[in-house]
Amino acid sequence: MKTFSDLLATNLGIDIEITIVPNKGKVEVWINDKQLYNFDMIKTTTLKYQIPILQPINIQVYHSGAYVKSLKFDDWEARPQYGEERPGIWQLITQIPFYQWKHFVTGQGWLLQPNQ
Repeated sequence: MKTFSDLLATNLGIDIEITIVPNKGKVEVWINDKQLYNFDMIKTTTLKYQIPILQPINIQVYHSGAYVKSLKFDDWEARPQYGEERPGIWQLITQIPFYQWKHFVTGQGWLLQPNQ
């Protein structure tokens, strides 16, 4: 008998969708140390990426006036309340796996530690 995580229907990744509205200039988008975008952005752009479910998330958007309009994890909208805007960079860092972080920040209670 297979365990729950061994079932073929189990998605062991988290879908990330980020939408950025540019003002002018170059935009760089990094997710977990992988560069997804590094160009002059001239129109609203949506990027999609997937990470393993047990990895912490580190998203960095370097810009000169762009705006992170939307950030979704498995279709759950995390923007605008989560993330930090500083001059020239917008970022979100969880430091723990996403679903543990989500349960903590949304006040849903304690989530069991996954086996790795």
